[in-house]
Amino acid sequence: MTGLQRFAALVGFGLWLFISFAPATLHAAPLTLDQAWSLAISSNADLQRQIANQHIADGDFQDARGLLYYNPVLNLDVRQRNIQQSPGDNSRRGEWGAGVAQTFEIAGQQGWRRNAAQQSQQAIALDIAEEYRSLHAQMEEQFVTVLAIQKRIEVEQRILTLIEQNTALSRKRVQAGEDSLLDGNLAVIDTERARNQLSALNEQLLRARAQLAATLQLGETELPAVTGELMPAASNYTLSDLLDKLASRPAMQSLLVKESAARSRLQLQQTLKYPDLTVSLVNSREATMAGDDNITSVGLSLPLPLFRRNGAGIGRATAEFTQSEINRAALTRNVKAAIQAAWLRRENIRERVSRLDKEVYPRLEQNLKLAKIAFENGEIALPQLLILQRQTVDAQRDIIDAQKDIRLVQVELEYLSGWLMPSLPAN
Repeated sequence: MTGLQRFAALVGFGLWLFISFAPATLHAAPLTLDQAWSLAISSNADLQRQIANQHIADGDFQDARGLLYYNPVLNLDVRQRNIQQSPGDNSRRGEWGAGVAQTFEIAGQQGWRRNAAQQSQQAIALDIAEEYRSLHAQMEEQFVTVLAIQKRIEVEQRILTLIEQNTALSRKRVQAGEDSLLDGNLAVIDTERARNQLSALNEQLLRARAQLAATLQLGETELPAVTGELMPAASNYTLSDLLDKLASRPAMQSLLVKESAARSRLQLQQTLKYPDLTVSLVNSREATMAGDDNITSVGLSLPLPLFRRNGAGIGRATAEFTQSEINRAALTRNVKAAIQAAWLRRENIRERVSRLDKEVYPRLEQNLKLAKIAFENGEIALPQLLILQRQTVDAQRDIIDAQKDIRLVQVELEYLSGWLMPSLPAN
């Protein structure tokens, strides 16, 4: 091994040690999926922002559910009147008046306003439920990515150990003249390639852990390790079951409620073109030469809708209602297509996992053991052993990638269809 090769090996090994062991000291125990979910829902910023939006809908509903939409208007006035009783003689008298006026909506606006506010409140609650599901799917995808890279590193480390043992044995054979220098160089090159692959995987692991830590809102230096099974739990649903379940997904229900709210707002705007009736009751005292008169009057006020008939409000509400119908239809169509595509991918990946697990990997493991014994006994040369080792690594990598893919596609299917609702906190 040249000086440059030794330096590269030392740097690569040092980087692997730093990446592998530094995060473990920052987050002691590996997280399970349930523990990661508990952390995510407790402090995720996107979820907290979505929950804060509920105050808007609550305030609108509180205003809309009042007995009357318009507040009564109280009027009070005080006057001074000079009354000339005789030539040159003025008398000052005080006058006052008090009244109340109330505006009434006469075309059913109050009911439509309450419906719209209540439906908007329901839509916010459904959006929050959908945000929980979105957060869970995102967190599980990142969790699975970290778990898959960790398992890849375990495989690469195992193979690296075997390669290092074989390289040491090959070096002794080269020194004894039993193997050629070419075989010795091949062993060194394969060892360095394995170390480089391990370093690259640890860099990927560092990035994946950082993404998971951001979702869990951990500290800047807390990079979590995870533990669990990579293969998903067995599922017994069919494609038809997933498509049928789509209607109960919170996102779809939210769009349906938003469409109903938009329809109520359109009805409200259409009724606002009718005038509001204002009723007033006034009691006043007026001074006269003979004394004070007490006057009570009742008034009615009704604007004439001759020039403005709320065309702008009706137009905006019509556009909002039409867009809500388009959004719901488009999302339904797109999600159904995505579910069918993900289902086909899932079936293909399941076949791939089955072939690798049952046909390829067991034979390669057996070949690796036999080849190691044959190499130690001098029955095969080092290049043959290296080929078998690389085949074993590639097969294990393919299995882990396939298991990761089938887990991720199952997460996608269950999220798109609304199949499962993650556990929520009590409040």
